[in-house]
Amino acid sequence: MDRKVTIKDVAREAGVSVATVSYVVNNRTDLRISEATRKKVLQVINLLDYTPNQAAKALATNRKNLLAIYSSPACSILKKAEQLCTIQFLSQFLHKKSFSLIYLEHDYNEKCEQADAIICYDVSSACFRQLGDNNFIPLIALDCMVNDPLFFQINTDYQLLSEKAQSFFHGEPYRYILLQTDNKEKENFLKNRFADLLFISSLDDLHALSGQNFLVTESSLNALLAKQNKVCFIPSMSDAKAEILLQCIENALQRTLIDQHHILV
Repeated sequence: MDRKVTIKDVAREAGVSVATVSYVVNNRTDLRISEATRKKVLQVINLLDYTPNQAAKALATNRKNLLAIYSSPACSILKKAEQLCTIQFLSQFLHKKSFSLIYLEHDYNEKCEQADAIICYDVSSACFRQLGDNNFIPLIALDCMVNDPLFFQINTDYQLLSEKAQSFFHGEPYRYILLQTDNKEKENFLKNRFADLLFISSLDDLHALSGQNFLVTESSLNALLAKQNKVCFIPSMSDAKAEILLQCIENALQRTLIDQHHILV
């Protein structure tokens, strides 16, 4: 986009006045501006690549080709195994694209200065906001719904997933089995989308599951259910999804303005 981002654009996206943006940009301390407002303005400045001074310009152009990934603490060994599978998949994929990937521990609550962007994988909205408050580098939501148009979100196309399952089972009833998530928006969406849905939080939850039709999108569950059940396995992470993730990261790093930030794969 050729049009230069103005202070008015920043004010509109942040939901504040032009004067407030000016006060934040100029680091005015004689006026009372809440910390939440200041952080919101700084986030929008970074996302839109508004460069009122050389320091901000340097922030926008300094690339390290290093990405960070953050996920919620695993509630079970199954969840931990799935997180590891996803991290390994992305690490290998991004390495081929000349990016390195570092993992942030679940209790990480500091400013991440070494990475260009943070991939927030299956986290709660509260956790996503906390990371946003602590960091002014781009945040990308992966497999979680944060309902904020300022941030890229990459989620599974559940309508397409449902259609594939219907075709696989030839219209027979099936149950969608997946691991428990901390992202309540995603959980509520899935409960409304699928008639028969079961969240798994431990190995004990799998004991009574046998001889049924299951839709599965997580590798750890597929490995345990495929032998004794009819399973339609459609991995939630794929090369196509990783490509979209990388495109979103590049758009965020280049501060490219696009109309659609919630992308379904």
